[in-house]
Amino acid sequence: MRFQSMHTMRKLKLAAPERRQQLVSIAMQQISRKGFEGLRFQEVAKQAGINNATLYYHFPTKEALIQGVVNHLTAELKKARSGLSDAPMTALQELRHEFDDIRKLLRATPKLFIVQIELSLRGLRDPDISNAEKQRDHVWREHLSGIIRRGIEQGVFRRDIELEPAVTALIAQFKGIGYDAALGKRSVREIGKTISEIARQVEHYFVWGSAS
Repeated sequence: MRFQSMHTMRKLKLAAPERRQQLVSIAMQQISRKGFEGLRFQEVAKQAGINNATLYYHFPTKEALIQGVVNHLTAELKKARSGLSDAPMTALQELRHEFDDIRKLLRATPKLFIVQIELSLRGLRDPDISNAEKQRDHVWREHLSGIIRRGIEQGVFRRDIELEPAVTALIAQFKGIGYDAALGKRSVREIGKTISEIARQVEHYFVWGSAS
């Protein structure tokens, strides 16, 4: 999601779903700039142009607002995968699409990766966030496992791939790409080249058994 203009939205009388979306968007902006410790209820209300009572109506606690951010981030990451063509795809094409999704998210909403890192750090000391992270990772693992299994069945991936280590390695690489992007030390173009190289090595490994 592209973070919406707060100047525009605060002037509008929004329906409940749109208001919640606005508040989550503001919270994500604050988290991306200041971390979870910098997230302030009063500042969220102020930026939205509403009073504290209205904010508490939608999100009774700061934890509820953070959970709203978690839910929204998970939905955005799932949405990135929804652009698959209706035409049948091989597992190799699906794998390539995963890396394309990362590129698109980096161009459209790079702050998502910053918020994701903040969520991971928060999860180390917040059981609720940790559980949400584990649940998301489980869905992610099942999704990637399905691609690899289909690739083996279709004969486009080698048959001796060890599924669990391969999925773990893929997730680690995707998260690493996000971490590298969040540091902000390299341009999107440079990161895009890195993604292409990682994708090339992964594809080579899955097909031939070597990342070289």
